[in-house]
Amino acid sequence: MALEHISDQELLERLVQVDARLLKEGQPIKQRAMNVPIEVMREYGFEHVPIVVAGFGKGGDFQRLNDMFHKFYRKQDTAMGGHIGVFMYRDIFAIVGVPHVYGQRSINLIECVELSDLQKIAIQSEPEILNAMLDQVIDICDVQYGVPEVRKPFRDNVSAFRFITLAQLNLHAASAVLTGGYDHRGAVQSALLASELALKAGAAYSGLSEQRLLREPFGHCRKKVLEAAKIGLPGLDEQRIARTLDRQPDYVKNRYTFDQPPRRKAGHLVMGAQYITAEVVRQMSDRNARADLSSSLSRSYPA
Repeated sequence: MALEHISDQELLERLVQVDARLLKEGQPIKQRAMNVPIEVMREYGFEHVPIVVAGFGKGGDFQRLNDMFHKFYRKQDTAMGGHIGVFMYRDIFAIVGVPHVYGQRSINLIECVELSDLQKIAIQSEPEILNAMLDQVIDICDVQYGVPEVRKPFRDNVSAFRFITLAQLNLHAASAVLTGGYDHRGAVQSALLASELALKAGAAYSGLSEQRLLREPFGHCRKKVLEAAKIGLPGLDEQRIARTLDRQPDYVKNRYTFDQPPRRKAGHLVMGAQYITAEVVRQMSDRNARADLSSSLSRSYPA
């Protein structure tokens, strides 16, 4: 039967019931976004549910239910987005969104940054800032695609793979705070922890146990962890990472003080953490977006 004679109110009630049932069964929202319309149609007697997402045949009962589901939830609730990052332009924080891409596709790096149209025009005449932005987009791309593609033997090292994954999660947290309009100070600890975890991924691969990394001289001393990481990841840009670490506050002291970095300093701390994490990911995976660029671009940020 077709659903054209079923009212929106009745369909919504059925959709809400099915959604609640699938939630109770443990399905996450991104999975329910597809399954709820299908299950509703089956409850109305459809044995085969045709799904057309574009082109000829798009629309019909499934599309009606799909649209209703996406009106019931907010756009951000059902988004299938990948890793997000942040770029600080002047003193505002712009989301850097890296799309999920399957196969090969050209990506305009500037379009990955949520700047206004006028800001995108203005930044073209500011080469130093433009290059810093491109450096950050490249880093975020490498984290997005590189973490799931950590290769052997790094993936076989349970601690190393877990640490680099947790580093990415902390970058998510830092970026969400800055780009969500919240107090910038809330991003600092996540940035410091992301840097530490990324380097500890390298140190774990170098042979240090988790217990050893918790104790002195390592612990939260990121410079010491960097020295250990360099053994297993000789391709790391040790000097640039060390300079970036020198600009970071002490992790433990920062947790217990009112004296937090100002807004722009916090932005640079998060972007520095994005660089450090990406640098480690590049050693542990085959991802290196810079090498795939159509024209060469030397790194300038962080200095």
